[in-house]
Amino acid sequence: MPGPYLALILISFAGVLLLAGRFLPGVVRLRLLRPIAVVLVVFLAFDVVGASRGWFASSADWVVASVPPGIPIEEPLLLAFLALFAVVLFEGFRRAGARAGAPADADGPAPDA
Repeated sequence: MPGPYLALILISFAGVLLLAGRFLPGVVRLRLLRPIAVVLVVFLAFDVVGASRGWFASSADWVVASVPPGIPIEEPLLLAFLALFAVVLFEGFRRAGARAGAPADADGPAPDA
């Protein structure tokens, strides 16, 4: 039954956008389109090579349609989602680390000079 794979990607994409907007304001901006576009170009080129050589295959039961040489139309959405998710995770951990402050030195505080 085609469609659930696409629906799950879209639901996940929307969920990450909503969570990033709520907990990480300012992360999802238009400037994020450039790195996502680079990820799409690079990985879709890899997908074209892999699909044409028979390295990758998609089940016709899960995808809505495939573009020759066998890349599902859901693939660009999945790659964009993964790029966005990676940026949101990275920024979330970076902000959490900045909020927690630098870890204390193992030797304790430095003596006054």
